Order: sequence, then C-alpha cells, then structure tokens
Amino acid sequence: MEKPIHGFLVIIFFFFSVTVASSFSIEGQALKLIKESLGNGSNVLLDWDENNEHYCSWRGVSCDNVTLSIISLNLSSLNLGGIISPAIGHLKHLQNVDLKGNRLSGRIPYEIGNCRGLKSLDLSVNDLFGYIPYSVSKLKQLEELNVRDNSLSGRLSPYMCQMTSLLYFDVSSNNISGTIPENIGNCTRLRVLDVSYNQIAGEIPYSIGSLEMVMLLSLQGNRLTGKIPEVIGQMQALTMLDISENEFIGAIPPILGNLSDIGILYLHGNKLTGPIPPELGNMSTLGYLQLNDNHLYGEIPAELGKLEELIVLNLGNNFLEGPIPENISSCIALNRLNVHGNKLNGSITSGFKNLGNLTYLNLSTNHFNGRIPYEIWSIVNLDTLDLSSNDFSGRVPSSVGYLEYLITLNLSKNHLDGPIPDEFRNLRSIQILDMSFNNLSGEIPEELGQLQNINSLNLSNNNLSGLVPPSLKFPDESFSGNSLLCGNWSRSCFGAHIEGSNSSDSKFSKKAILILMALGFVAAFLLMVLFVQTCHYYFL
Repeated sequence: MEKPIHGFLVIIFFFFSVTVASSFSIEGQALKLIKESLGNGSNVLLDWDENNEHYCSWRGVSCDNVTLSIISLNLSSLNLGGIISPAIGHLKHLQNVDLKGNRLSGRIPYEIGNCRGLKSLDLSVNDLFGYIPYSVSKLKQLEELNVRDNSLSGRLSPYMCQMTSLLYFDVSSNNISGTIPENIGNCTRLRVLDVSYNQIAGEIPYSIGSLEMVMLLSLQGNRLTGKIPEVIGQMQALTMLDISENEFIGAIPPILGNLSDIGILYLHGNKLTGPIPPELGNMSTLGYLQLNDNHLYGEIPAELGKLEELIVLNLGNNFLEGPIPENISSCIALNRLNVHGNKLNGSITSGFKNLGNLTYLNLSTNHFNGRIPYEIWSIVNLDTLDLSSNDFSGRVPSSVGYLEYLITLNLSKNHLDGPIPDEFRNLRSIQILDMSFNNLSGEIPEELGQLQNINSLNLSNNNLSGLVPPSLKFPDESFSGNSLLCGNWSRSCFGAHIEGSNSSDSKFSKKAILILMALGFVAAFLLMVLFVQTCHYYFL
C-alpha cells in the first residue's frame, strides 16, 4: 500500500510544481508588461530584469511566503510616467496596490476587476482620466479605494456599494459629476467617505443617515443644493463633517448638536440662514467650528462658551448682531477667532486676557466701540490683531507694544486719538502695521525705523505732525493726509528734509532759515529808517 501512495504523492507534487511554475511565468510576464507601459520604468525599475526570475525580490514587489504569488505592488512616489498596463489583471492574487504620487496618465484599466482578492487600491495624486471602471464593483474584498488628485470624470456608480467590504472611499479632487447615489446608505461598512472638490450636484440623499459607522464625511467643494438633512445628526460615529463650499440653504439643523464625538464641523461657504443653534454648544469634543461666509443672523449664542476644546471659531461674513458673549473667554484652548464682516457691537471684554493660546484675532468690519482694553497684552501669543473698520475710540494702549510675536497689526478706520506709543519699538516681529484713517496726533516715534521686519506701513489720514523719521523708507502714500507732517512729498512746512538728508541737516536748515529771517527783518528796518530820514531831509 505504501508504494502506490508514495507514487500518487509524487504525481500530485509534480502537477503542483508545474502549476506553480506556470503561475510564476504568467506573473513574471505581467510584471514585464507593466514595466514596459511605464514611460521611464527602465530607469527607475532597474532591478526588474527578466534575466532575474526571482521577481519576489524586485523593487516594490512582495510575494506570499508559501505560494510565492505576488500579493503586493508598491511603486508609490517614484515619479513614474506612462500608463497602468491592463496586464495588472493577471496578478490575480494581489491584495494591495499602491501607485500614488506618480505621473501616471491614461485610464484605470478595466482588468483591475480581475484582482478579486484586492483589499487596498491607491492610485491617488496622478494624472489619470476617464471613468472609474464598473469592474471595481467586483472587488468584494476591497476595503480602501483612493483615487484623489487625478482628473477622473463620470459619475459615482450606483453599484459602488456592491463592494461590500469597503471601509475607505476617497475620490476627492477630480471632475466627477452627477449626484450622490440614492442607495449610498447601503455602504454600511464605510468609515470614510470623501467626494470633495468635484462637480457633484443635487441634494444629499436621505439614506446617508444609514451610514452609522462613518467617521469622516467630506462633501465640500461641490455643487450640492437643498437643506442639510437632519438625519446627519443621527450619524453618531462622525468625528468630522465637512459640507462647506456648496450651495446649501435653510437653517443649521439643531440636531447636529447630538454629534457628541465630533471634532470638526465645517459648514462655511454656503447660503445658510437663520441663527446659530445654541445646541452646537453640546458638542463637547468640538475643536474646529467654521460657519463663515453664509447668511446667518441673530446673536452669537452664549452656549458656545461651553466648548472648552474649541481651537478655531470662524463666524466671519454673516449678518450676526449683538456683542461677543462674555463666556467666550472660557474657551481657553481657542487659537483663532474670526468674526470679521458682521454687525456685531459692544466692547472687547476684558475676559479676552484669559485666551492665552490665541494667535489670531480678527474683529474687523463690525460696530465694536469703546476703548481697546489695556489687558490685551495678556494675549501674549498673538501674531495677528485686526480691529479695523469699527468704532473704537481713545488712545492706542501702550500695552500693544508688549505683543512681541505680533506680525500683523491693523487698527485702521476707527476713531483712535493720541500719539503712537513709543512702546511700539518692542514689536520686533511686526511686518504689517496699518493705523490709517484715525485721529492720531503727535510725532512719529523714531523707534519705528528700528523695526527690521516691517515691510508695510500705513499711517495716512491722521493728524500726525513733525518730521517723518528718515529711516522709514516707505511710499508717500504711507504718510499722506497728515497736513502737519513733513516729508519728501511736502515742502510746505519748515524743516522739511530733502531726500537723502539726515536729522542733523534738518536741524542746520532750521537754523539757517531763522538766521535769514532775522537778517531780513534787520534789512527791512534799516531801509525803513533810511526812508524816513530821506523824507525828513527833503521836506525840511
């Protein structure tokens, strides 16, 4: 019995060896064709040598340890040109394909659907065009599909949810049009859905609420219309919701406040109306809230002050009214605050001094009034402070000069008066300084000329006087509209320095003018005396 069994095993082993050898030959030929289709493959893939049959050691190729079948092809970021060869369909045991970050053009080959065991397909950041082939719906094991930063067109296939294992779907930054498929809710395993920056139109289908496991939903930069579906508020796994830069209308659904794990909420760049729902204050983990560039109205809800993890708050370019709530100062993690372009009023609360992490503060183009609080120096990390186009009055607090990291300071178009603080000499990082269209008076501090990084200065349309420090080499427009200010453009006041002169020359010219004036008075007096004496002589 042993010999027949032994002979049978030998035969089985022989046929297995022939089968394996045959498959090796097919896969080796496929790799050769793939290399030939790449424009510069012969330069980059030097070790892809057909004389070396051990292709499992070739660059970017990985094989199964037992069957020696190719299971992974990673040629990412090699600056490869050319096209993806249809021969890739002969690598039937592939599990992972990564060709991202190259210059591949042409279409995604239909034959990719033959790689039935494929789990990950990354073709992102290339120059591919055409449609995503229908054949990818055959890839039942596919978990990740990433084709972002290409030029793909066509529509999102209603069959995309046939990829029943799909977890990650990213087709962002292409030219995909059409609508979001009505049956999108059937992709129940999805964790990431990113179709941003395409040409997708229509409304968000109601079925999207069935994607209960989606953590990242990114639809921004399309042509989506209609209202924000309230069912999105039921997608409890969401940590990021970005539907910005579309054409959504209507109010922000208060139910969004139920998204207790969300960290990013971007609704900016739409046509949303109505007030900001106070329920957004329930998003205890929210770090980024951008509602700017909409048509929102009403007051900023005080409930936003409960968002202790908030890092960015952007409400700019709406129709919001009233003051900034006092308890916004409780958002101690806040790094950027922008309420530009609204109808907000009131004064800057002294509580802002608690916002020690703030680097960007933009309150411009509103109706804020009162004085700029001295305590503003407590926001020590500020690099941008824009209070322009408001109704602030009083003096510029000298404490602003202690903001040593300040890069941009814009106080223009207010009602500020008094002198420019000498403490501005401490603004070592300042690059842009605009205090135009105020009522500032006094002389320009010489120390401003010592600010080495400043590249834009505008002090025009104030009541400044005296001489422009020679070290401030800026255009005439930077100083115009100050009738008592002397500079290269003005010859109407004494001591106006001539281009290229220094302060000692100016002092000398003042003395010379005074001496000439005195001599003129003496000469006039002597002429008058002479005239009187002459007249007296003739009349006698």
